[in-house]
Amino acid sequence: MKNNIKKGVLRGKVLIFTLRTILKGPAVRILKFSDTELKIKKKDMPYLVFANHSDAIDPAYIIKTMRRYVRFVMSDHVMRMGIIGKIYNFIDAPIVFEREKGTDVLYKDIVDNIRAGVNVAMYPEGAMTSTGETGFISKRNAALVKECDCTFVTYKGMGGYLKKPRWAKNGRKGPISGEVVNVYSREQIRNMSEDEIFRHILEDLYFNIYDEQRIRPVEYITEDPAEHAEIILYGCPKCKAVGKLRTKGDKISCPCGFEATVDNYGFWHNDDMPFDNIVDWDNFQKNLLKDIAEEKRNTDASLFSDDKQLITTVAGAEIKTLSENGEIHLFGDRFDITTEDGTVSVPINEISSVKTSSKMNLLVVSEKGYYEIKSPYPRSATKYIVAIRYLQGKENK
Repeated sequence: MKNNIKKGVLRGKVLIFTLRTILKGPAVRILKFSDTELKIKKKDMPYLVFANHSDAIDPAYIIKTMRRYVRFVMSDHVMRMGIIGKIYNFIDAPIVFEREKGTDVLYKDIVDNIRAGVNVAMYPEGAMTSTGETGFISKRNAALVKECDCTFVTYKGMGGYLKKPRWAKNGRKGPISGEVVNVYSREQIRNMSEDEIFRHILEDLYFNIYDEQRIRPVEYITEDPAEHAEIILYGCPKCKAVGKLRTKGDKISCPCGFEATVDNYGFWHNDDMPFDNIVDWDNFQKNLLKDIAEEKRNTDASLFSDDKQLITTVAGAEIKTLSENGEIHLFGDRFDITTEDGTVSVPINEISSVKTSSKMNLLVVSEKGYYEIKSPYPRSATKYIVAIRYLQGKENK
């Protein structure tokens, strides 16, 4: 078992060392990335790294800072991304989170790697931030740290969100930085309770790019900075309609007459809007969906829908296309997936996992199947996730 875990580690060490040596100078200059490198002594290895997730190439920043080989935890959807997945697998031999198997299997894999002497890095948020604020982190991660019984490192990336927001059509010109927040020894972890470890995780990894921009404003410049923001912004502040917002250039607008513009610092402007950033806007629209869910829970009333969707099913490494022109529809009591072959209705309480991948792909897992739903036009997958959680009686944090 130990030998199987270490398969690919030597190759990864050689490749990552080579890439760091070759690309260190150019990458730092091109990406405008700054950090302070961490040196951990061999006697303090292996170690577990927790990091916030703000940028698609966050792993590169961690590799740059950590110096030593780390095996990353990656979602199964990343490994299905054609050549990108193959490259990740060849370079890092990552621990793959297979959603159908659940987190119990994932956490066991992480512990097994640590006990085999392999350094592991993961993003406990589970997904890259769509708003610029660190997302929800489950307390179960504190139990994982305790069980790993090793050196524990917390790392915070900054600036990556505004350089290329997850929803954005274009990247921006601007700086990125990263820092090791804390290094906790094995002895420190042994002497902490899970509650204490969890508090440190939350404190160390929390970041809100807009708070930082108010203190130390930095420009992130691009053409058409608002375009595709409707992927994350689905609630109109004026008429409170869901899914009606559209973007063009530096503007977002609604058929009701609402319009706001975004500046080079990431702030949104409208004289009648009570907020100026995506974090606060997202809190507003979550409350909007909470009210709708309370009204329509356990009924056949419609919340919203999207058409012209590419609908696939996933079984292990096999992907099967069900429709290139399908429709998804959320009701108060079910989630419908319609293809040319008919409609699959998944009761809300039977949905075990609902997530996003990439910019706006919607992942829905239930006993009826594992579906990945893509869209040829900008539309919010997040609205489905937030609404389904509320309909299930869960909170969105």
